[in-house]
Parts: sequence; C-alpha cells; structure tokens
Amino acid sequence: KMAHGVVIVGASVAGYNVAKELRAKGYEEKITLISKQTSLPYDLKPLSKDWMLAQDHLLPPVFQDESFYHNQNITLKLATEIVAILPEEHRIQTANKEEIPYDQLVLAIGSTLRILDAPGVDAAGIFYLRDIKDASKIKQWDKKTKDVVIVGAGFIGLEMASTFAQVGLNVTVIEHAEYPLGRIIGTDASHYFTNMHRARDVNILTAEDVTEFEKDADGNVKAAITASGKTIACQMVIIGIGVVPNTSISHPELEVQRGFVVNEYGQTSLPDVYAAGDCTVWPYHGELIHVEHWEHARAHGRYVARNIINPESEPYAVRPYFWTDEYDQTFEYLGHAMSWEQAVIRGSLDEREFSIAYLDEKQRPLAILFANNAEKRKEVAALMDENRPIDPVKFQNSTIPIQET
Repeated sequence: KMAHGVVIVGASVAGYNVAKELRAKGYEEKITLISKQTSLPYDLKPLSKDWMLAQDHLLPPVFQDESFYHNQNITLKLATEIVAILPEEHRIQTANKEEIPYDQLVLAIGSTLRILDAPGVDAAGIFYLRDIKDASKIKQWDKKTKDVVIVGAGFIGLEMASTFAQVGLNVTVIEHAEYPLGRIIGTDASHYFTNMHRARDVNILTAEDVTEFEKDADGNVKAAITASGKTIACQMVIIGIGVVPNTSISHPELEVQRGFVVNEYGQTSLPDVYAAGDCTVWPYHGELIHVEHWEHARAHGRYVARNIINPESEPYAVRPYFWTDEYDQTFEYLGHAMSWEQAVIRGSLDEREFSIAYLDEKQRPLAILFANNAEKRKEVAALMDENRPIDPVKFQNSTIPIQET
C-alpha cells in the first residue's frame, strides 16, 4: 500500500481532471490537489466570454463545490506554491519550506503570460487575464469604461473583443502580425475573423505595435500610442500577447523543451513524475508538440490518471481540438498544423458555413477548421482517422459528404 498516493500540483483543467479521473477509475490511495489560488478549483475558459458577459456575479466558475472533494476524499491544499522537487526523496517543497511526500507526482501548472514591456504599462486600468482576480478587476473596471484597447489578436484577445463589443464598448484590437491568427488558420480564415469583428465596429489594427501608454493625472490609462504614431484613447487595456508553458518547478534531470517533455503516457524524465496539459510538450505524429487547448488539458489529465493506475497502459494520441465562440458564430478546429502545403475551402465564407482543410505535401489533411456547424465533428474526425490524401476538388464540393472526399 502506498502511504502518500498521488500529489497533483496545479488545479486548473488538467490537474482537476487527473484527480477526478483517478477516483472515477477506482484509485483508492490518497490524492492531494495543490493550488496557488485561494479559491476552489475553477475553469478559466468562461472568464473571457460568458462569465465576463454576466455582469452581476464575481464568483469563480468552479468545477465543483467543496462537498465534491470531501465526498471523493481528495485533499485540497489551496494558496500553496510549490518551488522544488526532490525526486530522490519523493518530496516536493513549498515556498514556505514545507515538504510534501508523494508516491506519484503530477505537474499540471499550466502556462505563464507573455508580458508587454512598454513605458506606462503600470497605469491603472491595464490588465492581463490570468485568473479570477484579474477577471473580477476587469469586470468592475469596465463599468466606467467607454473605450477599450486589446493588445494581441489571439483567440483570447478576439473573444474579449467580441465580449466587450457586445456590451457596447468601443473596441480597438492592436496586433503585431499582418494576419490575426494567420499562423494557425491561414490568411483566408484570418480575413474572415477580421471582417467579422469589423462588421461589429471593432477597430482591428494589424502589423502594428503598442510602444507606450499615456496616463491621466490620477495615473489611469488614457491612451495607447502605436509604432506608426497613432494615439488611441482608452480607459482600459487588456494585454493578451500569448503564453508560454510554465516550467517554474525545475530540476536538473527534469527535461524541458519549451514545456516539460513527456512521453505518450505523460511521464517526464524523472521517475514517478508525470505532467499534463499546457505545461507540457508531448509526442504527436513523430514530433513534440505544444497545445494550449481546454480539451487537450482535460483529456491529457484523464490519460495521465489512467496511466498512474495502470502504468504505460494507455498511450495518449488524442487529436487536438479547440473551439471558439465569437458573437453568434462558432468555430471548431481539429488537428495540428504548424505549416501546410495548401489550404482548401469548402462551402461559402459569405454564407458563414464553411470548412478549410490544411493539407500536407501528399494532400492529407493535417487539420480542418469548420465554422457554424458546417460539418459534424464526428465526420471530420472519421475523415482524418483515415490519414489518406483527399481530392481537393471533391472537398470543395459541399454536396459530396466530407468523408467521401
């Protein structure tokens, strides 16, 4: 019998799902779930959308209430920061020098934000969206705001733009790249996203950077200055210029390549130490990839739990999937394509029902983006499972079922 059981560091989507799945699959030893946060484990995803739109409440969108952890016999250690691993002793160390023993350790510490370095960035009214504290401050500040600047047109930035536009603020998005999201979804889809926002009077500035923020006499932000010399009046700024895997808990023998390197079972290079979710890079089709999606964090956490119960029993090979809702539109993306030979459009961008396949040099789909239920996820997955070349001409013909292309 194991005295210490599984200790999980990080209680966001991945960490919470490790704990939940361990119990669901019959694990009977001790489970300790450790979080830096002071509140019960909660979901970050709604913070940029539904939660932000619901003006009245400031409570975190918790996964479960306290009774769940009690009933499942999961020990929660909140407001606890882990700073070191002592693998020989199977212990971790907190910032207060407390040592916590483990039989198996799971690192699920997520990602850290890229920080914008610009004069005036310390003005009041400039925020990152990192956790519930930030989200609450934003929600309270936006009540006295008319103009908001969002720095960065990634998915979070654009979701926030759609949220603020829907509550009637004047929104300007400033993006360094020429094509927002272009690296992920290509130029056609990038234009589509940009036009969708512009149709809602969101001002999107591309190939542009913020060089400085101006403050008023009270130290509140009053304008963003851009590299091309524009002055954009604003009373609130949200910075969303991306994230990097959090690898702050380190050890000389713990391999890191951007994120914690794990094998297909979620094992790191340290014995009995696993990692899951945003803080990892993991093997997919012969390369180590890094994915920042909610669905991946959940699935990865569950697989790690199963591999703790039955070591090396279930290799993780789940195809990445994400979705984003903006205004009244939904976009889904299945697969992983850092680069592609050609992008083929099916359906009509004008009619808002379309799919785009990102093909490799053999015309096999690496990833498929589908908008507004143009296709069913099951059928897109079935096509990709075949891992065969598709006929671009057939794919473009939406009267032919997608699996027959």
